[in-house]
Amino acid sequence: MSTPHHPDPPLERSLPPGQYWRPEPLVMHYGRVPKPRPERWTFTVGGATASGTEQTFDLDAIRGLEFVEELADMHCATRWSALDLRWSGYRAAELLELAPPDPRVREVLVFAEYGYAANLSLDDLVSPRSLLATHLDGEELTAERGAPLRLVVPHLYTWKGPKWVRGWNYLLPDDGDLGFWEERGYHAHGDAWRQERYAYQSEDARDEVTPPSAR
Repeated sequence: MSTPHHPDPPLERSLPPGQYWRPEPLVMHYGRVPKPRPERWTFTVGGATASGTEQTFDLDAIRGLEFVEELADMHCATRWSALDLRWSGYRAAELLELAPPDPRVREVLVFAEYGYAANLSLDDLVSPRSLLATHLDGEELTAERGAPLRLVVPHLYTWKGPKWVRGWNYLLPDDGDLGFWEERGYHAHGDAWRQERYAYQSEDARDEVTPPSAR
């Protein structure tokens, strides 16, 4: 059986360990694509907020934030990487300023359509490179790409940046809420450069956890 050929990345660019280059990102998601309903769309920040109350933003409120552009890569846990993608949108950190967390918060559960969720550290979410993206390469995101809003966290695997994102909950240390793939044995952090794919790689992982198949 012949070995499948993967193209080489552009010169002078390196990939995270175990990744191969693709000229453009694959369209991948679990489940169906939601129908756009901008008039009903909201973004909710809840959980352990500093005020103790949940805050909800509509699309106009999100669009009132500073619109920025970020050149960033995508790294999928299924081992492909797409480089130098031009994302546009709003820094996630700006929403944290509008709806800040309780001082004890170190983790966040980001949630999206159809009950999808992903665990992120607060530090990753407030990174200046973490975007709530509305555009890719100058074009508005399609529904398949995550419109109207998707989270982009360039140094983490793509499952940490949900498409069709609808908000996040701040977690206290004892909350223990897990995202969709984290419940299925994927890594709590998901740094692509450290190959943090599976929970068994964590220092505090239980011995009985085994890696699931990538989907």
